[in-house]
Amino acid sequence: MRRFTTLGLLVILIFTYLLTGCGNNKQAAADTSQTIPSLTIGTTMKMEGINIEDYYFGILRAIFTHKGLVKLDENGNFAGDLAKSWSTTDGQTWTFLLQDGVTWHDGTKVTAADVKFTIEYNIKHSIEYKSHFALVQSIATPDDTTVIITLTKPNPRFLVNLLVLRTLPQHIFTSVDNPASYNDPKAAIGCGPYKFEKLDTHAGIVTFKANNTYYRGTPPIPEIKVRLFKNSDALYMALQNGEVDLPYTYSAGTDPIYATNLAKNSRIKLMNIPNLGVGKALIFNVTKPFVNDPQVRTALSYAIDYNELVRLFAANNGVVPTAGFAPHGTPGFIETRPLEFSPDKARLLLDQAGYRLAESDVREKDGQPLTFELLLRNDIPENIRLAELLQKYFANIGVKLTLKTVDATLYRTICDKDKSHISLLSRTTPWGMMMWAGMGTGYMDARNIGWAMVSDAKFKDLVDNMNSTLDPELYKKHSAGLQQYYAENLPAIPLYWDSFIQPHNAALTGWKVSPMYGILNEETWYSLQKAVP
Repeated sequence: MRRFTTLGLLVILIFTYLLTGCGNNKQAAADTSQTIPSLTIGTTMKMEGINIEDYYFGILRAIFTHKGLVKLDENGNFAGDLAKSWSTTDGQTWTFLLQDGVTWHDGTKVTAADVKFTIEYNIKHSIEYKSHFALVQSIATPDDTTVIITLTKPNPRFLVNLLVLRTLPQHIFTSVDNPASYNDPKAAIGCGPYKFEKLDTHAGIVTFKANNTYYRGTPPIPEIKVRLFKNSDALYMALQNGEVDLPYTYSAGTDPIYATNLAKNSRIKLMNIPNLGVGKALIFNVTKPFVNDPQVRTALSYAIDYNELVRLFAANNGVVPTAGFAPHGTPGFIETRPLEFSPDKARLLLDQAGYRLAESDVREKDGQPLTFELLLRNDIPENIRLAELLQKYFANIGVKLTLKTVDATLYRTICDKDKSHISLLSRTTPWGMMMWAGMGTGYMDARNIGWAMVSDAKFKDLVDNMNSTLDPELYKKHSAGLQQYYAENLPAIPLYWDSFIQPHNAALTGWKVSPMYGILNEETWYSLQKAVP
């Protein structure tokens, strides 16, 4: 398979590499004299069970126990995972050949039928996966190692959506009608390099053991434990004391508040990992009153002090974004207008839109106060601090922002299923920016995850053209148009762009960085060693 750099991932690689692909995952184990008997990871990611709909346990599945058809290597290129090769001649019919000798953790052989079952099962039971695989028309399995997926129309970006596939054992899940409540230990059986052993909710520890029947060979680290912390203070105290080897949050780095002190500890090293997601964004449901007006959204954008947010939440690892949403480094990025802090411009735009300041210090129009609600999660402290700043910024221009703080489960129900939010505060992940047509379209498009619920004809035309063209230059043209659309309409306001600060035990070396999962990925298990003193 032809290889491309990360910068080519969404432009050249998305189009021309897709015709054929292969991956060679065979790799010799690390020098046994430098191997690590056990690795301890600390996290504040909350896990309520081991069912396949628990979001953060699902991240651990992808990292340790389960495999998709394809993955991204360190350079952002597609590589084989469960599939050893793939091909397509038209972007509509895709053929995958599976790796040899792969078995489930219970010893059952992994077959093409498991892949077919997984995609169809997820479409049936998951709203998100129904969106990710909306173009799947049929799946054929002519033999145990061949999967043929036919789409309703050509889609050269189909592999991007396959990156979130976590293949399930058909012989276990075929009788599971309610996956959200299925927390039997069998729910965690996969075919990856590690086996799930135990979730001890009392001790707050998830334990994984090396899979000694793994087709690549037994991973050199025999045991990996994930310690669950209730708050960041406790997590980083444990890191400082050497109780954990690294903190980890999916698609996020360490808050600069903690990083400053960690940098003073000689037993800890800090890595800086590029982020092709948006550090934090204010995303509007454009179907809701007040925020359905682009002029109101633009006024709100002028009320925000971006330099203050960069200083407080991204330290020296962030920059003020532009209105085009997609961050610097995104293939196809163009310069759009810079986001600007100008309360006077914000007030003028609201005056022009007919919103006048009332005695309550909240603007009104036709007797209706200009107020709206922001949805945010209660388990992310920096989001609460940031939301309180947004309240202050908007109050300064006569807009009242109320906060609806909920747990992660309810948050996802509201924004992913009910779509009842008016606005929400969230990061976007690197994969999230790649999905659908790229450039964050999956978050915006009402036909996909659609937090912004955008559905106007101009937007849909741009997305459909990006999703269907086989010409990389045309893709860049349409993606440029999309970024201009974002800048003009602001369905979402990026609050800052940043990079990930990733601390780790200085006594360990050989970390491999995945664009999706950071330093926790399969290649790290085969390369991590004790550092030579």
